[in-house]
Amino acid sequence: MQIDHLSVLFVAAWFIQMGIHEGAHAYVADRCGDDTAALQGKRSFNPFAHVNWTDINSVLFAVVAPVVTALMGLVPMGMAWVPVTPRKLRGWRRDMALVSVAGPVSNLLLAAACLPIHAALSAVGYAPGGVLFILDELAYAVYLTSLVYGLFNLVPVPPLDGSKVLYYFLPPWGRGVMDQLAPYGMLILVAIFFAGPGSGMLDLPLRAAMFFWVLVGALIGA
Repeated sequence: MQIDHLSVLFVAAWFIQMGIHEGAHAYVADRCGDDTAALQGKRSFNPFAHVNWTDINSVLFAVVAPVVTALMGLVPMGMAWVPVTPRKLRGWRRDMALVSVAGPVSNLLLAAACLPIHAALSAVGYAPGGVLFILDELAYAVYLTSLVYGLFNLVPVPPLDGSKVLYYFLPPWGRGVMDQLAPYGMLILVAIFFAGPGSGMLDLPLRAAMFFWVLVGALIGA
């Protein structure tokens, strides 16, 4: 495994967007009446506040997996979570959907915020290897990682955020089906994304996003 500076930037990008994503969950949950995450110090955009260092699963999914995938030259992937107590929410089904969608929406907003940074740096111009060059590459890493994590979490399969959003709109029989599928959600995700046709599901939007990034740089920097 060869470690280069871009892999390190993608590791940094993982933690930046993870803190935003999980912090958004916690802030919306608190606004909806559930202070569980706030009482645990997780109403924060600090990514390390969302890692339970005494829980091996939290460390593996939130730290080890994304770091390893980034160092392998891939867009980092992992998982973190914010504790939510549904009975504390004012309207638990509606509010669970709001809390859940807050994470992916924050990812999309973060990715969008990277574009003007890229445009500004392209307009200024920079030499390869310089500080501005590294800053632009970090913006790109955050842009891409945030899009991947946000879009992936919108997939409506438990335990991903999209499943809780879909749950709100389903009729009672549909919610019953989701409840039955929930214990097998991780197996379903593995079957879809790692052993099945879903492995290429994000290819088209990501290629479009990368093309748009290059286009912005070319138009502004021309």
